[in-house]
Amino acid sequence: MISMFLHLLALAYGTVTFAGALNLMPVTFMVVWGYLTLLILLRWLPDYIDSEVKTGKVPSFLKTQEIFQWSIVLWVLLLQAATDPVGLSLPAISHYLPQTLPMVVSLALYIALARPAYFEFYRLFKPVLDLKQTSADFFRARMTVPILFFPPIMMWMLIEDLSGGGIKPLNDVKLMAAAPLFFVALYLLAPKLFNWAWRAEESNDDKLEDMLKRLSEKAESKVAGVKIWNTFNEPVPNAAVAGLLPRYRFIYITRYLLSIFSPQQVEGVVAHELGHLRLGHVTSYMFYSLNLILASIVIKLSILLYFPQYYPDSTVYTAVELVLFMTVFSMSFTALARHCEFQADAFASEMTSKEVFASTLETLNSIILPPPSIIPNWLLTHPQIQDRIERVQKGIGQRVTGLRQNAANLRRIMMLSGFVLLLLTIVPAKAVHKISALSEAVQAGNSVLVDELHSSLPEWLKSHPLVLQEAGKSAVNQHKWVVAAAIAVEAEWSIRLIDTSQEFHHSSSPEVTFDFEIVKFVLKSLDLW
Repeated sequence: MISMFLHLLALAYGTVTFAGALNLMPVTFMVVWGYLTLLILLRWLPDYIDSEVKTGKVPSFLKTQEIFQWSIVLWVLLLQAATDPVGLSLPAISHYLPQTLPMVVSLALYIALARPAYFEFYRLFKPVLDLKQTSADFFRARMTVPILFFPPIMMWMLIEDLSGGGIKPLNDVKLMAAAPLFFVALYLLAPKLFNWAWRAEESNDDKLEDMLKRLSEKAESKVAGVKIWNTFNEPVPNAAVAGLLPRYRFIYITRYLLSIFSPQQVEGVVAHELGHLRLGHVTSYMFYSLNLILASIVIKLSILLYFPQYYPDSTVYTAVELVLFMTVFSMSFTALARHCEFQADAFASEMTSKEVFASTLETLNSIILPPPSIIPNWLLTHPQIQDRIERVQKGIGQRVTGLRQNAANLRRIMMLSGFVLLLLTIVPAKAVHKISALSEAVQAGNSVLVDELHSSLPEWLKSHPLVLQEAGKSAVNQHKWVVAAAIAVEAEWSIRLIDTSQEFHHSSSPEVTFDFEIVKFVLKSLDLW
C-alpha cells in the first residue's frame, strides 16, 4: 500500500520545501529539540513500553507503526523548518547542494531516531513475533522500504542540485528531458536495490527454478533466474519480478511464501507479478510519473508568468502545495495501481486457472493482516483481497490479448495527455527562457546583448517582476542609481515612474527623464495632467 512510503515522500518533499522556513532562534531551538528528543527516547518511550508490556495487551502493529513513522517525520521536519541545520552549519556548501545536503541530514536523523525506538517497540510486539527474530532483525526489516525509497530520491535531488543556477522553473523544464532516462536507469538498477534491501540469495531449488522459468516463457516474459528474499525472520508472503532486460531480470520470492503456498499457488503468485511485466505496467507507471512532472511544470510556469505574486516563495504557499501534491498523487497513483492489480489478477488466472489463482488469493487473505481501518480504500495500492477473489471467481476479466490491448490503450491515453501537457509548456517555457537569457546576459555584464534581449521581449513581459529585477540589476551595474530606484518602486508597488526601455536605449539622461516622470506622476495624482 502507498502508506508504506507516503511518510517518506512527505519527509523528502517537506525537507527541500520547508528547510529554514521558520528560522526562529535556530540555535536555541536546536538545543531544545535535542534535549526533548533524548528525553523521549531515554525516558518517556521506555516508560510507555514498560507500562504497555505490563498490561499484557499487544496493540495493533500496523496502526502503531503508522503513527510512529509519521511522528518521526514530523519531528524531523520541525527541526528542518525551525533551524535549517545544513544552512546554519555549512552555508557555503549548502549553496551548491541545497536539496541533497538537507536530505542527507533528514535521512540520518530518521535512522538515528528510528533505531532506538524500534528496539523499544520490539519489546512491545515480541509476543506476536517469530521466536527466531532478534531486535536487530526487527529493525532491519523496518528499513527495507527506506532502502528502496531513498537512493533514487536522493539521486534525483543531486541531479537537480548539480544542474541548478538561473531561473528554477526553466531548470525544471530542462530536467524534464532527463526524467525518462532517470526512470529507465532506475528500473535497470531495481534488481540491485532489491538485493540490497532484502539481501536476496540464489535459489538452490532447481525444481522451483525450472517451474518458474517455464511459467515466464509461457507468459512471454523470460527471466534469468529466481532469487530468495531474506525477510529477517518476518512472515512476509511476497514476490516480485524486477529488471527491464531478460538477462538481468529475476523473480524474487520469500521463503515464507514458499513454505505456506502449494507449488500451484506459487505459480499463481508469480504469474501475477509476470502479468505486471507483460502488460507493460512498468511503462504505465513511468508515463504517469512523467505526466505528473509535466503537470507540475505547467502549473509552476503559468503561475510564474501570469500570477507572479502567487509564485511559490512563501511558507503558506509551499504548505498548500505540499498538501495538494500529496493528495493528487495519492488519489491518482493508487487508482492506477489498483487498476493494474486487477489486470494482473486476470492475467494470472489465464496463465494458471481461475480456481488455482482464487485459492492463491484465499490463502493470502488468511495469513496477512488487513490494512488499518484508518486508511481509506482510495489510499490503497492493492484492492481489498475479498474484492479480488470475487472478481476472479466470477471470471471478470479478458483473454491475454484483450488485457494487453486495454493496457496499451491506457498507455496511449497517458501519452496523449503527456503530449497535451507538453504543448501547454511551450509558450510559458519560451517566455521563461527569454527571461533566463536576459538574466545570464546581465550577470555577464554584456550591455549590448542585454539591450537586444530586452527589446525582443513582448510588451506585457517587460513589466514582469523578474524582467524588472534584471533591468534593475543592469541599472546598478551601470551606476544608474535613480533608474534602479524607479524600477524598484515599480517592482515592489507596481507604480511605473519610468519606462525600463530608457535604461537600455534612451538618448537623454535617465535622471532628467526620471524627474520628468515624477512631475507627471504628481500632476496626475492631483488631476492636473
